[in-house]
Amino acid sequence: MIESFFFDFDGTLQGFENHTISDSTLEALQLLKQKNKNIYIATGRNLVDMPDDVFSYGFNGFINNNGGMCSDENKNTFFVEYLDPNDIEALLEYDEQNPTAFSFMTTDNPFSINRVNDGIIKSFSHFNIKVPDVVNPKDLRRDNIMQMNLFVDEIQEKYLMENVLKNSVATRWIEHFADINPKDVNKMKGIERMANKYNIDLSKTMSFGDGGNDIAMLKGCTIGVAMGNANENVKQIADYVTTSVEEDGIWNALKKYEII
Repeated sequence: MIESFFFDFDGTLQGFENHTISDSTLEALQLLKQKNKNIYIATGRNLVDMPDDVFSYGFNGFINNNGGMCSDENKNTFFVEYLDPNDIEALLEYDEQNPTAFSFMTTDNPFSINRVNDGIIKSFSHFNIKVPDVVNPKDLRRDNIMQMNLFVDEIQEKYLMENVLKNSVATRWIEHFADINPKDVNKMKGIERMANKYNIDLSKTMSFGDGGNDIAMLKGCTIGVAMGNANENVKQIADYVTTSVEEDGIWNALKKYEII
């Protein structure tokens, strides 16, 4: 019997076409709550970048920054992990010789970016998020950066992770960029921290996702569901592949497992 459900946000709860949560998904969440199930968001987004209406849907908690931040139902954060300051310094040194676009999330300035171009504008438009303010990252503290987004291709990503960001891990869930987190951070680790705080039985968990940063939790939860719009590598490790986010994927999966 599944008691706790963990949902990725972009491409899972919310579609990329109209940037809203469908009526069927909202009804599914309501039915889960009526059955006294626990529902959580587990996303690569920072907490402050979540749409305001999300906080009215009755989620029991929020896992943000791919597991690097955990907060309760009232958005009170009880866990935060930061990137290694040595990695930040190494990236800044690399950037001097090889200009690279990256955004970063800190406790002082929740979302900033070091440079903007047409590709970056397009990327943020894809998520219906305002392009962050441009700041000089050299002016920031090195010890409070929670997550970064690297706007590079997979070849550049591989080089940077092997030679520059040696204490970090990259997950790519869309072609435009990769998320950068501390090496021991992923969504399943966030679920485990949530479980420790709220006595969640991990053998009674189900997760939904569509991107590379969802793989850890789809493999770690008892049932991992990939959306129909998921990357192929995500579908391959999932217990079940449902329809796409625009085609009532969450509703259909919960029906298939006779949960609603």
